[in-house]
Amino acid sequence: MKEYLKSLLSGKKILVLGYGREGRSTLKLLFEVIPDADITVADKNITAFNDDLVIKSLCPSIQSGNDYLFNLEKFDVVIKSPGISLNQDIHKFNREAITSQTELFLSFYKKQIIGITGTKGKSTTSSLLYHILRSYSSEVVMGGNIGIPLFDLIGEISPSTKIVCELSSHQLQYTRSSPKISILLNIFQEHLDHYDSFLAYQLAKYNIARYQQPEDFFIYNSADKHVNELIHNNPANGERLPFSHTNMEGNGIIVNGNDIILTTSKFSKRILPLDFKLQLTGEHNRSNAIIAAAAATLLDIPTSVIEEAVSSFAPLEHRLEFVGNYGLVNYYNDSISTIPESAIAAIESLKPIDTLILGGFNRGIDYSTLIDYLKNGNVKQVITTGPAGLHIYELIRNSNSLLQVFHYDKFDDAVKKAVEVTIPGGICLLSPAASSYNEFKNFEERGKRFKELVAQ
Repeated sequence: MKEYLKSLLSGKKILVLGYGREGRSTLKLLFEVIPDADITVADKNITAFNDDLVIKSLCPSIQSGNDYLFNLEKFDVVIKSPGISLNQDIHKFNREAITSQTELFLSFYKKQIIGITGTKGKSTTSSLLYHILRSYSSEVVMGGNIGIPLFDLIGEISPSTKIVCELSSHQLQYTRSSPKISILLNIFQEHLDHYDSFLAYQLAKYNIARYQQPEDFFIYNSADKHVNELIHNNPANGERLPFSHTNMEGNGIIVNGNDIILTTSKFSKRILPLDFKLQLTGEHNRSNAIIAAAAATLLDIPTSVIEEAVSSFAPLEHRLEFVGNYGLVNYYNDSISTIPESAIAAIESLKPIDTLILGGFNRGIDYSTLIDYLKNGNVKQVITTGPAGLHIYELIRNSNSLLQVFHYDKFDDAVKKAVEVTIPGGICLLSPAASSYNEFKNFEERGKRFKELVAQ
C-alpha cells in the first residue's frame, strides 16, 4: 500500500482537506511515504492545528478560517475527510482531483474488504461480522466509520487479512472503487444538511456497490424501496444477494422452513437456524445478524463457528443498551438513534414504553411517520428536547393526540423530567430520532450523559 501511494502521489501538489482524526492519519502516512511532498492542510477550524506536533515539526502549508478553501485549482490531488461537506463549494474543485482515504484504501485492498453501509445498523453489523471472523482467525482487522482510520490499519494487513470496513455516506461519496463483498442495509432520510438532495445521499451510499466486478457479491435488503430503486436505475456488476424474510426465488438469503439459507451462483448453504440465539434486542438486529452470517459464509467460515459467535456477541454501547434499573425503572440508551425509523424500531423492540425522550439538533427531517406511529402506539408520554424536539412537540400538540408531551430546551432538564414521571416498573427510553449537535459533539457523548443522569 505504501509503495502504491508513493507511485500515485509523488510529485503532486496535495491538499489534505479536513484535519480531524482521519486528516491527521492521512498526513502522518503521507509524510512517512513521501516526506518531500508538497502538502497543504486545510481546515476551517484554526484551533485544529494548535497542539499538533506533526504540523509544528514538519511545517506544511496551512489554510484555515473562512478562507480555508482558497486557491483550490493549484492542487493535483485533494484528499477529503468525511466531515467536510462540499455541498456549497464543489464548483471550486476539479472533481477528478478529489479523492479520500477511503477511496485510496479501497482501490488497493478491495479484494480483501467486506464493506458495510446503511443509514442504521452498520456499526452493529460490522462489529458482529468482525466478531464472527475473529472467532475463526486472527487475520482480520476492522476500521472506517467505526472510529479507526483505514490508513491506521495498514501495518496489520497481510495478503490474507480480511478487512471489515464500516463506511458512511460521507466516506463513500467520492469513491470510485467498491469492496469484494458489499452490504447495503437500508436507506432512510439522514444527513440532509450535507447533500443537495435525499437522492444525492442515496447515490453516495450506493457507491459501495456501483464499481463492483462480476466476481464480487452485493448483499442488500430487498424490502427497502430506496435500495431497490437504486439498483433498478443504476445496475451494478456484482452478484446480487438480496435478503428476504419470505420465500424468494433465485439467489439470496431466505428463510426455508427452520433454516436460513444463502444461495449464490455456486452454492446453497444453511447459515443459521431460524431460532438462532442473539443477545441483541429487536427484529432489525436479527436481520443484521443474518446478513453478517451470510457475509461470513461467503468467506468460508464454518456454520458452527458462525452460530456460536452470533450467540456470544454482546450489544454495543448506545444502541438499545440496557443502562440499569434505578428506582424500579428500566432505562435504555439508544442515543445512536438519529432518524424517526430507528426510534420506531427501538420502541417496537421494547414496548410498552412508559417514557420516550426525543429531539436534539434539527436537520429538517420529516417526522410525520413518527407522529402517526406515536398517535396509534402504546407510548404513554413523550419528553422532547432541543430544536428538533420543539418541532416534534408542536407536531404532537397539533395532531389531536391524547399523548402526554413535555418540552425542555436542555437535555439535562428533559432527562430529569423523565426520571420524575416514569412510573416504577416502567421503561424509560432515550431514542432521540435526531442528531446530538445542538448540545453534544456526538451521540456517544449524549448517551454517556443520559447514563450519568439516570444513575444519580
